[in-house]
Order: sequence, then structure tokens, then C-alpha cells
Amino acid sequence: MTRYAIRLALAAAAVSAAAAQTPTFAPPVRVKAGEAFLGGTRLFPSPVFHDIDGDGRQDIVVGDLMGRLTFARRVEGAGVPAYEAEAKVLDAKGEQVNLQNW
Repeated sequence: MTRYAIRLALAAAAVSAAAAQTPTFAPPVRVKAGEAFLGGTRLFPSPVFHDIDGDGRQDIVVGDLMGRLTFARRVEGAGVPAYEAEAKVLDAKGEQVNLQNW
């Protein structure tokens, strides 16, 4: 066998071994914000982590199909992330930010 053939065989074996590994995931967990589920009554809630208040903890910002934005601040919990109740993201006029079906 030539060096090229050996390298090709080793590469094929490595690809085959990598393809045989199946990723495993933990079961999904519904996140609560205060006493309610985060985005519970909204259409297609889409959360993203962002430190809103600059305290070093990742808060959650949630957009939905209608374009409304809310956020839930992360608070100290018993080793588990805990969040305050969702609040509306307000603009300069004090009205809820609405991106009109973004």
C-alpha cells in the first residue's frame, strides 16, 4: 500500500467512527419566569440570553410571532437559574416595543 492509500484508509476510518457517534441531549425543560412559564401564552416565543442590566447574569429576552418583546431578569437561585416575572420591553414613550411580526 502506498502512503496515499494508507492516509485515505485512515481518513475513511476516522470519518466512519465520527459518523457512528450519536449525540445525546438532555430532555427539554420549561423555564419559569416568576410563577408562570416563560412565553407561555404567546405564539412562537423565541428566547435569547442577554445581560440586560449589566449584573453579569444572562437574562432572557423573548420575542414572539406578533413582534412583541418581553424580558425576564435572572435572579440568584438555589444553584438553578431562576427568573423574575416577564416584563414588557418599553420604548422611550413608555409603550411596549412591537416589531410588527418580525
